[in-house]
Amino acid sequence: MSTRKYKKVDNWPLLFFLLISLVSFKSHGQDQKKVDSLLNVVTKQTDTTQIITYAMLWAEYLFVDPLASKPYLDSTVVLAKRLKNKRFIARTTNYLGVYHNMTSQYEESLPIYDKVIELYTELNDKAQVSAAMNNKANSLRSLGRYNECLEVHMKSLKLKEEIGDTEESIAASYWNIGNIQGDIENFEISNEYYNKALAIYMKLDLEDDIMNVKTNMAINLKGQKEYEDAKELFHQIEPYFVKKNYNNDLAGLYDNVGWILAQQDSLALAEDYYLKSLEISQQYGETSLIGLNYRHLGELYNIKGEYRKALRYMKDALKNAEETGTRKKMIGDLLEISKAYAGLGRYKKAYEYHVDYHKLHDEILGKENIERMNELEVQYQTEKKEKELIIKQNRIKLLEERKQKAENERLFLIISLLGTLALAFAIVYALRQKMKRNKIEREKLDNDLAYKEKELTTHALHLAHKNEVLLDLKSQLKELKNGGNNSSNYQKVINTINLDINNDNNWEQFKTYFEDVHTGFNNKVMNNYPAVSNNDLRLMSLLKMNLSSKEIANILNISVEGVKKARYRLRKKLNLSTEDSLQELILTL
Repeated sequence: MSTRKYKKVDNWPLLFFLLISLVSFKSHGQDQKKVDSLLNVVTKQTDTTQIITYAMLWAEYLFVDPLASKPYLDSTVVLAKRLKNKRFIARTTNYLGVYHNMTSQYEESLPIYDKVIELYTELNDKAQVSAAMNNKANSLRSLGRYNECLEVHMKSLKLKEEIGDTEESIAASYWNIGNIQGDIENFEISNEYYNKALAIYMKLDLEDDIMNVKTNMAINLKGQKEYEDAKELFHQIEPYFVKKNYNNDLAGLYDNVGWILAQQDSLALAEDYYLKSLEISQQYGETSLIGLNYRHLGELYNIKGEYRKALRYMKDALKNAEETGTRKKMIGDLLEISKAYAGLGRYKKAYEYHVDYHKLHDEILGKENIERMNELEVQYQTEKKEKELIIKQNRIKLLEERKQKAENERLFLIISLLGTLALAFAIVYALRQKMKRNKIEREKLDNDLAYKEKELTTHALHLAHKNEVLLDLKSQLKELKNGGNNSSNYQKVINTINLDINNDNNWEQFKTYFEDVHTGFNNKVMNNYPAVSNNDLRLMSLLKMNLSSKEIANILNISVEGVKKARYRLRKKLNLSTEDSLQELILTL
């Protein structure tokens, strides 16, 4: 059975522009222009910027020539320690763990990741603690320590869920747990995790991750012996890896397709795929992938009965597995070596290797380990359901509290609204009552004013009539006087009439009536036009009443012509031009 190759390494921050290739461990062509540019600036830089540039140089070489990348990686570690910057020490130490993973030095990577976890714990950076745990678990998986691997992955996932980590980071945990469950052939559980990861990657439109999860789902189909479906999915993915020059992934895909063809007895075609995979792996791939190719070629030659050729490839595969510590691969290697020796008739050797095979198989994939791993999954799901139940209960409680609060607010709103309506009603009622009182008072004032205006007019007309009668009487007495001898007595009567006509008391009474109707008129005239005399003021008062010239002449005991002259003199005192209307001016005062 082919061991799945693909894994997901958590993203780690190297400020905002660290190469995305480090996230998924993709092979890519080295950008020589970029390398030259980085080399040109790195010696001129200092502090953290220099660390970042060295890290970018390491990333450029990592997939092309891992050994050539190591000096740049070492520079990042040395500079971080020299600066005594804990965060950069943690980051560069993490890169060192990644390097050991990429070069199949899985055992050596474990203490490095433990140090990373310790450093980020001191920095209280739980997101990076969970990422380092995720990467450590991947090394444990490569070493075949599945029980420990799953336990660490579960701790990482729980921590991510606790801190509310990014969807992409949580998807990485789903992916890796799916890998472990696939390794122990729990395909149903494995696919559940893959589908959860795939849903997130599709939502985030992360095409590389989508293709890699689909690759692992195809490997599950292969494990479930659904070979045609698995091949179809592999062939759908192949053009993407070719287009992107993802040689490492392409080698793994060819190896898996070759294994399926071997199970379908298409041995020649299977051999072609294995050899294509080996050629790519030797040029670009990880060391452990080369070992996988050796083993599958050994299996193929065992099936074909070419036992010596099979033995040669299988011994190389076993040596590779021992060097890289990939103990799960060693199980298959030992079994195939046993088969090869049996085919050659060397049964003692075959038995020895078969014993080693069973011992390692039971140690790694024994019932007890599988059960323990299943318990971890059950424990995680149980804890998750309990947390979800608590969250649901808290949500129900919160909703009930919100409902009660809403009801209280609604009740308060109703009471407030009723109070507001009552207050508004009271205000409206008070305003209407006030308006009613004001109307009554205004009507009373209007009636009083109308009465006073009527009284004033009556008084003015009375004066005019009285003076008119007296003047007529005076005129008649003058005629009688001129015609008789009793002229002295007539003169006394005339003098009495004159006295009555010019009586100021009459004018004072008129002035009182006038002020009641036209309040402040006299004061306004005197303030605006101080040159105006009392006679002028009398004339202006009579004009204000809109009386005729004849009525004014009778009241003032002068002729109509005299009224005209008086109006002319008044216009001059008021500085009115010929265009200005005296009557309009007085009416506006």
